[in-house]
Amino acid sequence: MEFKTTVEEQWRGKEVKVRGVRVTGRTMFEVGLVIEGQAKLLSPVDTGRLAASITTQAFDHGTNPTGQGAVGTDKIAAPRSGMMVLVGTPVFYGPYMEFGTVKTDAQPFLRPALALAKGQTGTIIMKNGKLVFKDYLK
Repeated sequence: MEFKTTVEEQWRGKEVKVRGVRVTGRTMFEVGLVIEGQAKLLSPVDTGRLAASITTQAFDHGTNPTGQGAVGTDKIAAPRSGMMVLVGTPVFYGPYMEFGTVKTDAQPFLRPALALAKGQTGTIIMKNGKLVFKDYLK
């Protein structure tokens, strides 16, 4: 018995893998943006600098040949791996606000934002998966 396949039915494993990586990267960045938005809402406000400094950085896929992260006084560095997204603040007092000190109580904003974003990860990955694999889902 011989099976014949058309071009559409042939195994396209490499293409599927590339699309899967695209879904993962896009999802991670979107979850990072959700965390950033929640952290800005939850951060304690005095001057507003802490909330304004919270940023999301994803891996630079070749657009920055030096491999150096973001520059500037209120930016965090870019991750060095493609499977990583960083959300944080470069202001020196950010960790003191998040974890507290011996003289002040903690006012966490990043950890609660992460906890809130965890519940949205499944929805975001489903949306991105449907978008990237739409021609396979016909």
